[in-house]
Amino acid sequence: MEEHEPAEAADIIRAIREGEVDAFVVREAAEEKIYSLRSADLLYRAMVEEMKDGAVALDATGLIVYCNAYFAQMVKAERASLVGKRIFSLVAEADGFFDLAEERTRTGTRRQELNFKATDGTEVPVLAAMNRIRLDDTEVYCLIVTDLTEQKHRDQLLIEGRRKDEFLAMLAHELRNPIAPIRYAAARLLTKDQKPERLEWARNVIDRQVDQLTRLVDDLLDVSRVTRGRVSLSLEPVEIEAILARAVEAARPLIEARHQELSITQPGKRLWVNGDATRLAQAISNLLNNAAKFTPEGGRLSVAVEVEPGEPGWVRIVVSDDGVGIAPAVLPEIFGLFAQADPSQGRAQGGLGIGLTLVRSFVEMHGGTVTGASEGLGKGSRFTVRLPLLPATVDRTAAARARGGIAAGEDVRPRRILVVDDNADVAESLSEWLGDSGHEVRVARTGAAALQQAEAFRPEVMLVDIGLPDMSGHDIARKLRSIPALKDTVMVAVTGYGQQHDRRRSREAGFDHHWIKPLSAELLSELLAALDAAKR
Repeated sequence: MEEHEPAEAADIIRAIREGEVDAFVVREAAEEKIYSLRSADLLYRAMVEEMKDGAVALDATGLIVYCNAYFAQMVKAERASLVGKRIFSLVAEADGFFDLAEERTRTGTRRQELNFKATDGTEVPVLAAMNRIRLDDTEVYCLIVTDLTEQKHRDQLLIEGRRKDEFLAMLAHELRNPIAPIRYAAARLLTKDQKPERLEWARNVIDRQVDQLTRLVDDLLDVSRVTRGRVSLSLEPVEIEAILARAVEAARPLIEARHQELSITQPGKRLWVNGDATRLAQAISNLLNNAAKFTPEGGRLSVAVEVEPGEPGWVRIVVSDDGVGIAPAVLPEIFGLFAQADPSQGRAQGGLGIGLTLVRSFVEMHGGTVTGASEGLGKGSRFTVRLPLLPATVDRTAAARARGGIAAGEDVRPRRILVVDDNADVAESLSEWLGDSGHEVRVARTGAAALQQAEAFRPEVMLVDIGLPDMSGHDIARKLRSIPALKDTVMVAVTGYGQQHDRRRSREAGFDHHWIKPLSAELLSELLAALDAAKR
């Protein structure tokens, strides 16, 4: 018997009618055709089930009539529970993609990125492709969805990597900026030209640039603590006017250096919030510094404080400038970590891209909000901080006393102070400053010398470096706390480490305070003033 190629149904019917083949041949050809169709159907089903994309069949109303195992796994559901469910219930935002009645969905393939909602509440980013097919008189829509989770993760890692590279480059630039004038000023101090005005200039340059370096390091440490959730607040009633005064004082050197005009508008009444004065002042000063950096020399800055209109329980602090503005594409990302504006905008003052991240974190930790706005490039910017007000008037003097503070301008009597530090420059410069302020100062360069001098000198205040060559500052504190004559000595740990566990170790060793290098003259003055206040 001759072999026959599989025949189409129309060919078989024609052959029978014309008597070209007998019944046996016709039956054989038909069975072969049926086998071929069944094999193709099984192969198709196997391919759809094994594919690493979600496959879904929808009727004309969006009802799921079929889905493969991978789609069920993608949305974390049992396949049986999905059949009969409408596709719209599984999509976070379709933006008209599943409007099956639209004429444009009837031809070709539609593609769009969507987010599917998994049963555990997570969202799955996908690329969806859908086209219409016809089975007899029935319309069916074939939907193929590709999971983009890994791709999005890779894209995010690339973005974060690029931002970190930009951040490190900017950090190097920002650190070099203050180091250069410090070097020039130091060189001037070594020349024979020792005219008072030149010495004053050199001192001022070094002082300003050291402040800038300190702010950079503080911001880096703060953002590290924020990202790990290790920032703690010292909450107390604090007046908005006092917060603003500290913020303006911190930002004024940059504003004056750029010859900018700063206007301040405050309400005619005292407003109080429950907050950490240091962190809130830091947030506002960061906004002011940003405004100054993004505004050309001679530009105008403003700070306005007002009770929120329509919401008397909130205060609003608005920092505005007439500077370079913010591009619409950048505006949604400005509070992100390491976010940088377009360098082509001429940001001569630079920045680390962490200042606004700290602003948002500190403000939100106080139960407030911060938003940014700009009408576009060249049209300035505006940042608004909202904070909840205290419901009742708080006595300002009582709050200041609770902090151990003292009114500015009061005389501080001379104290016996022991400085313990193995760095000769640090110890001698601090000793000279304290001596010039009228205090009696001794210096110890080792732990053994500190113990010996402390017993003989009986200091009222000790400033102790933690890392000494022969013993740690913690060991010194523990030994001295066992001496009755030194039980009232105020001991301050001075170190470059400021994490929570570092502060806890200092407290357990017997220190009264834990300060981060370099020492702040203002902070030291406040401590000495507080000692006098405690005696009264």
